[in-house]
Amino acid sequence: MSSRLRAMRPERERQIPEIGFLLPRRGSLANGFGMLEFLIALLLFSTGLLGLLSAQMAGKRAIHDAAQRSVATVLASDILARIRSNSGQVNAYQAQDIGDTSRRLAEPVADCEATDCTPLQLSEFDLWQWESQLLGESAYAGVTAVGGLVAPLACIGVADGTVRVTVTWLGMSGPNGPLVAGCNDAGAVLEDGGDGAGDSLRQRHQLTAVTFVAGR
Repeated sequence: MSSRLRAMRPERERQIPEIGFLLPRRGSLANGFGMLEFLIALLLFSTGLLGLLSAQMAGKRAIHDAAQRSVATVLASDILARIRSNSGQVNAYQAQDIGDTSRRLAEPVADCEATDCTPLQLSEFDLWQWESQLLGESAYAGVTAVGGLVAPLACIGVADGTVRVTVTWLGMSGPNGPLVAGCNDAGAVLEDGGDGAGDSLRQRHQLTAVTFVAGR
């Protein structure tokens, strides 16, 4: 009996299938999990990096817009100070679309910084010089004008001694004022009438300063 069992044992052993090759080897399984962990880590790192870059860009846009608003505030205060010092010619300072490079103000006949000017000549010089400041032409880095505002457009309106100065510029963030199409006599910026004329200026920012100047 025992000899018969011994004779059958090799046959049974031959009938047991070799299943070891069906199972993944321990080394290859570890390599697969390592690659998956690497890909997940790379995805998380890329997402975080994109978020950091977006935050940096948003911060730079905010800093740029804040700096432009500060420049606009200084410029509005400057022209109001000029008007108050030459209050007898307050009406002569009324102007529209100052800063429009296609329709620059004419260069004044007299340079009031070098020679004496009449009050009317001074008003012309003030407006011309102020437009140059709006466009950043008062300072240059090489041949490039620096300072001023990006694509400025300004209006000065005078009514019964009330002077309204409106300054607009192109910002990097969303709009903070009406779409600009031009100015009216009161110094207010006109809104786009819905015809799409101001669609390219949707990022316009605006600052308005109002004061009363008693003419002499």
